[in-house]
Amino acid sequence: MATKSPQTVAATLPGYAGGRRHSVAAGSLTLFTDFDVAAYTHAARGRIPVDKTLVGELADDLRADLGFLWRLDSAALSETRALLASWTGNEGRVTAFVATWAYERLWLAHAVRDLLTADGSALPEPLRRVDLRAKARGWYVERALPMIVPVWTSIVGESVTAGQLARLAVQEASLQAAYAALLPRLDGEARRVVEVIVERRDEMIRFFRMESSARISRSPQEARMARWHLGEGWRPFRVVGVADPDERRALSSIFRSGDHRARLDEADADLRRLLLERPTGFWGAGAPTPGLLSRKERRGVRP
Repeated sequence: MATKSPQTVAATLPGYAGGRRHSVAAGSLTLFTDFDVAAYTHAARGRIPVDKTLVGELADDLRADLGFLWRLDSAALSETRALLASWTGNEGRVTAFVATWAYERLWLAHAVRDLLTADGSALPEPLRRVDLRAKARGWYVERALPMIVPVWTSIVGESVTAGQLARLAVQEASLQAAYAALLPRLDGEARRVVEVIVERRDEMIRFFRMESSARISRSPQEARMARWHLGEGWRPFRVVGVADPDERRALSSIFRSGDHRARLDEADADLRRLLLERPTGFWGAGAPTPGLLSRKERRGVRP
């Protein structure tokens, strides 16, 4: 039995014309994938219950490793702000997902915090001090990024979305690999909670991989933008590019076995393999919406 394409389904919804809402029907269509964003938002999962009385004593190195991952997960708001301040904020499907994703990551961070404070201890501080370079990067993220990102991404246009989503796909897969690497060192309630954190990331990874892969496959300019975003200077365990002071020690401790390092290597393997291929057509928009320097006719928001 033949199935309807996503743009055909969208065209039947109230307020849509040619696959777009409040937009010029003759313009480029919004890109759709098989990921059901509405179902994901409606099924958003809340706080992970933690029975602190059942959490055993955590070794010092394990506490430091969990503290490192807690700081990354609790900084999801910075990643969200960087994404929504850019051109990608025009993408209704992406912003709907990201709002729910940020909500879910908040509760992942709360669960790790509950493990770390179960015995009444304070949250672990980084074992190294923040250096001048990290301070400068932090200032840029807090002060300059909200002003600069909207400008340059508006010039680039929709292609930037492919790069941003590719980064988040790799970041989520890397964080999942890190938590999974800690499981052999955990037991009881702490292990159960971390297993839930690992499982909850599956849908997050699926969305970011599916959306970024669709865009990479659609056009050469989106493939180039994704390749640039995943370049040598970017690291998945850095929030908006800012390194945690404890990064080097933590990563050496977390990925201490060959199997765990191999899983980390797989975090970006699919996307990098895709980037080696020639972009082909993908159902949805025929081409990314161009930036400010290109001639186009477009108004309104993207569905």
